[in-house]
Amino acid sequence: MTIAGLLLAGGESRRMGGDDKGRLAWQGTPMASRVAAAMTAVVPALIVSANRHPAFYRSLGRWLVSDPPGLRWQGPLVGLLAGLECARQEGFAAVLVCPCDTPTVTPSLLAHVLAAYHEAPERPLMAEVDGRVHPLHGVVPVALAEDLAEYLSAGERRVFRFFRQHDGRQVNCDAFAAQFTNRNTPDDLCQETSD
Repeated sequence: MTIAGLLLAGGESRRMGGDDKGRLAWQGTPMASRVAAAMTAVVPALIVSANRHPAFYRSLGRWLVSDPPGLRWQGPLVGLLAGLECARQEGFAAVLVCPCDTPTVTPSLLAHVLAAYHEAPERPLMAEVDGRVHPLHGVVPVALAEDLAEYLSAGERRVFRFFRQHDGRQVNCDAFAAQFTNRNTPDDLCQETSD
């Protein structure tokens, strides 16, 4: 089973004052670049979902997708849908998903998530840390693309609810807890250590 990476970098970054979060540097490197490097260490190809700065984001992966017309800026599930459709067209069975604002993710964490997914590949998988689910860190089969399109067409945007409706599983990632720290605000970027 071949799994592509899907880097989610298409948000409005409201808590960053509208700056494109993925392009902002953490420890001297754009956050999206750091996440892309970790992902490409464990998957054969990377899809990047972004709505701005196409030249920068195209340099990080093999394919660049953006929110489809009518759904622009309506949340991470829209980026997931675009990524799933691209992955399906390119012959992949699933996507390993990661947002651009967790720049300390490592190949070890992502390999841990992938290994857990292979135990039941027909179901989406979400990371869980200390009882809290992180649905945007996980693996999603491309077979869910049509259901996701219908879910979004019905006006739904809740990420966890979609995964719950599709019997989503969780994988314990307590050993990697510090890697789930989001860098969502300018103050977060001032934390120059990886916890």
